[in-house]
Amino acid sequence: MHDRLQDDPGESVSLWAIMTLDFAEIETLLFTKYERQRRPPHPPLAMFKAMIYQRLKQIPSWRKLASTIRADPDLAEQLGFRKPPCHHSFSEFAIRIGDELLEEIFLEFVKQICRHLPDLGENTVAVDATLVRGYSRPRPPRRGKTDRDAAWGVSGEKFGKPLYVYGYKLQVISDADYELPLSFTVASGNKSEMTLFPNHLKQLLNHGVRPRVLLGDAGYDSKRNTLLCLKDGIAPVIAINPRRTGRKSRRADYLLPIRRDSELWTYYYSKRSEAERIFSRLKIELGLLQVKRRTLPRVRFHFTMCLITMLMVELASLTNGRPELGRSVEQWRY
Repeated sequence: MHDRLQDDPGESVSLWAIMTLDFAEIETLLFTKYERQRRPPHPPLAMFKAMIYQRLKQIPSWRKLASTIRADPDLAEQLGFRKPPCHHSFSEFAIRIGDELLEEIFLEFVKQICRHLPDLGENTVAVDATLVRGYSRPRPPRRGKTDRDAAWGVSGEKFGKPLYVYGYKLQVISDADYELPLSFTVASGNKSEMTLFPNHLKQLLNHGVRPRVLLGDAGYDSKRNTLLCLKDGIAPVIAINPRRTGRKSRRADYLLPIRRDSELWTYYYSKRSEAERIFSRLKIELGLLQVKRRTLPRVRFHFTMCLITMLMVELASLTNGRPELGRSVEQWRY
């Protein structure tokens, strides 16, 4: 089977490089959820790899994923299945693993990438957020919500009017040089970036990441957020929100290590667009918008799988000596 994969120029020399990464730590984490069960119905690592395969191939649902594996015995063997799973197995696996353990797996892959990129997260990081439409429709109060955690949020403007989205907000702190996610948080669509940031920054620092510079758009502008960065030795490069302050500067700007509107400020703030490219890859290449689940923990599971797949593409590119392919998910899909 391995020879067939290596000789096939289309399927999957790239996919095989991802599926043969070192999963020892990941498998250990997965089995912690099966300690009281003698024998899982399917190997947990095979289920995890199948979900990564789903994200890379942009397969829209678990039902379609199960039928794809069932139709290709070689693929089932490559992923590590003794017998093809049904779509209910993926739902049961996701419920058993849960979003919290999946975040631990995300952090494990960040740690593995740090072995190749020792300065990951040490220099410049960027924080940004995006709204994703939920798998439900808003209903009148008398009928109740189909998703109790989804909420209305504003996602830009259209024809001069706010564009509202009913769903969830994904906020990511990423390395602005390597374009890699380091930490994330998921909330209802009506939560503001400014109020989500303090806990998210604390979460990043608890993970052992302490950057020199943090970039953010005007949505993160507040006196509290600026002081929190300065307190932890981080230079904030956060745009002023004139609608909130009524001014183009703050009285305490003299405290900033990087002076506002200086050439250095402009240089750093221009790198903030790299955070937006992360969301573009997540949405276009990894199926972030294909939300098929309801409630915050389950939507968070989906978002985390997309982020993990992005990290695995980067790790495979570094492991195989092709760092230039780390930002191109398309190259690893076929």
